[in-house]
Amino acid sequence: MLIRVVYCDGETGLVRASEIEKLIKTDEISAFCRSDGWVRIGTDPIREGQEPYEGLGRRWSDIASESTKAGPRYS
Repeated sequence: MLIRVVYCDGETGLVRASEIEKLIKTDEISAFCRSDGWVRIGTDPIREGQEPYEGLGRRWSDIASESTKAGPRYS
């Protein structure tokens, strides 16, 4: 997916979504556009790089796969 950005020199462009975090960290862009509007770096809240979630999932398939790791249950 391509994201509209405004570089610090005022130029605009399109970049891959996977590049946004790097551009923010290196202070190369001053704003980018997401589905709900423009985000101004340093002014509007943005998600920082998030750590991967390592806990038990909440979907039934996650719970079911956890219970099968313990082996079959016999009554």
